[in-house]
Amino acid sequence: MNTLNPPPNEQNFRQHDPAASQVQHFKQGYVASFREFPLEETHSFGQLDSCRTLRTSAGRNWDNVYISKQIEDPNEGSFRASPHLFISLTRSGSTRVICNIQSQEYRAYLHPGQLSILAPNQPVNMKWDRRIHTTHLYLRNTFLNEVAGDITRNQSSSIDIVGRLAFMDPLLEGLITAIDDAMELGIEGTRPYVEHLARAAACHVLRKYSTFRSPQSLEDSSGELTRSQIARFREMVDTRMSQKLTLTDLAEGSGLSTGHFAHLFKQATGTTPYQYLLHSRIDRARYLLAKTSMPVVRIAAECGFSDHVHFTRVFSKTVGQPPAAFRKHGSD
Repeated sequence: MNTLNPPPNEQNFRQHDPAASQVQHFKQGYVASFREFPLEETHSFGQLDSCRTLRTSAGRNWDNVYISKQIEDPNEGSFRASPHLFISLTRSGSTRVICNIQSQEYRAYLHPGQLSILAPNQPVNMKWDRRIHTTHLYLRNTFLNEVAGDITRNQSSSIDIVGRLAFMDPLLEGLITAIDDAMELGIEGTRPYVEHLARAAACHVLRKYSTFRSPQSLEDSSGELTRSQIARFREMVDTRMSQKLTLTDLAEGSGLSTGHFAHLFKQATGTTPYQYLLHSRIDRARYLLAKTSMPVVRIAAECGFSDHVHFTRVFSKTVGQPPAAFRKHGSD
């Protein structure tokens, strides 16, 4: 249905009303000025035989945003780089995912409510072993640059997105859900609403998951960790939690010696890198125990504990009850 074509009686009226005709022409030109988001510049997940697309925003005149809902069966493949920001939200189902980006392998276990970010211009090899229901959001690169210019007041020459795998962010999840829900509305009038939501999502990602530094931190930061260094550390913890991590691993990308990094990290956060890693492992274990039926032995491995006994001992000491009891009684 063409929403710009009025009923026959209204068409007849407008033929004799120059002002109404001008408004109609303006509407047509306004819609025609939008460039639909370029689907050929996405990763083309929807073209996989293993992917069943449920709905997309194609045809809605959203030029800076593309969103889709799909059911993805197990698959493995290499996906071309996209110049745009990609965010995936797991709606239901759980799967182990292995990503290879720039020769670096990342492993995680995706669960409902978890998000993953792939930075622009990064090809990726991915493998997942179970069916999941996902929502994919793309934000156009020019739109992202525009928002970056706004939040930095054009004082920064470039901002790099720091990709992340399998993390929780209620605000970002809510924004993606709201954009997704907008597909249920009529086409007319939804574009400004979606643009506002997309701008909020872009601003949030740039502030929390990029190398952006506030004007205050652009001053000499030789005596403290930068936002970029802390972001890389958190990415390391989130994406490689199931692996054995040394302090050298945790300081990777900071440009500092392990000792200096550990000192500045505690100064910035009040905790040591190892303590942060341990608390992150326990937090993920609590989530998996409460939200999934995954065996405790597997949870121990997913969270980076050497064995079930070690996991039970540390979890009991930290939470106050063993994993099985926590699962039975919940977080109460």
